[in-house]
Amino acid sequence: MNFDQFIYSINEQKGKILSSGTTWSRLVLLPNYDARRNLLEQALLTDPNIANLIQRLNDPTLGIKSLLKRPADYRVYGSFYWVIRFLADIGVSAEKLGIHELLKILLWQQMEDGQFMIRYHRQKQQAITLVCITAHLAYCLTRLGYRQSNSVIAAINYIITTQRGDGGWHCDRLKQPGEKLESTPSCPAATVHVARLLAQFDGKYDAIIAPSLRSLLNYDLESAALGCEFDHHAKLNFNKLRYPPHYTGLDILNLVHSISTFAHLVQPENLARLLKPILDRWRREHALRSEKRIPEWSQFDFARKQGSSDWIMSLFIQAFETIYLKSPNALQEPGSPISQHRKISPSI
Repeated sequence: MNFDQFIYSINEQKGKILSSGTTWSRLVLLPNYDARRNLLEQALLTDPNIANLIQRLNDPTLGIKSLLKRPADYRVYGSFYWVIRFLADIGVSAEKLGIHELLKILLWQQMEDGQFMIRYHRQKQQAITLVCITAHLAYCLTRLGYRQSNSVIAAINYIITTQRGDGGWHCDRLKQPGEKLESTPSCPAATVHVARLLAQFDGKYDAIIAPSLRSLLNYDLESAALGCEFDHHAKLNFNKLRYPPHYTGLDILNLVHSISTFAHLVQPENLARLLKPILDRWRREHALRSEKRIPEWSQFDFARKQGSSDWIMSLFIQAFETIYLKSPNALQEPGSPISQHRKISPSI
């Protein structure tokens, strides 16, 4: 399959989703200026599945209000961390969703240095913070309409000042007296979350993110690309702060989607390396889907093991188009994912 045929097959699948796919998947694929967005947003706001998610945000144990008592565990599939991530990825504002007042609770959790406190350890009298949680919540706030807020700006300023010497980020505090950031390694998972946040600002942070991409892509991605458990050989787990319903069994897509805006900073051979596992899955199974059933999200196609997922496919198309538009020549060079996949089925 040549390059033009591959683009045709991508567009064919995109057309199917836009004509009959789920509302949230269609919104992901439409640009902000598209006139169809208004009707789709109205449909989204009246969808019972979205209403259930918004109701989950009010849950006293797993919802945002839990921060006022015993905070929800971010590792739990049904916690508010992943509900607001899903809503943020769709790209409809908090005001339209009716969650503006709820999000104020998140803003109250932000510390003076810009980090978000997830809980307070009373015995140690110490705030518990993680740079990946701060990046995650700042990304969600940015997508939900708080892009220019002091809260997002403070979070980004904190993140920039904690960049490690190898270009990435890590959630661990520096433990040794006099230990310097330059001499401590970064965590790939935290770096992915930071990249996802900084990608929202139209190239403003390219110079900052470039060394982190080099550090990230030095890891052995192949051994961890499709696995859901920590890989001891690669010392890598993209499921840290996992986005449970959408990337289960296909966590490399989370990485590709998070850094797609920075494709022009990545070498063509590394783009091929990242896209290859996803394209292999597509060619082998004629579908992109979850590999795990997730009861908390059972109303959505991305939480079922059977059949393809409009949402997962939409995220791949969105990432692929971003990469293609940013670096069209890179994908046609020898060794590109296109040249490595000559027989990709156009039917997903």
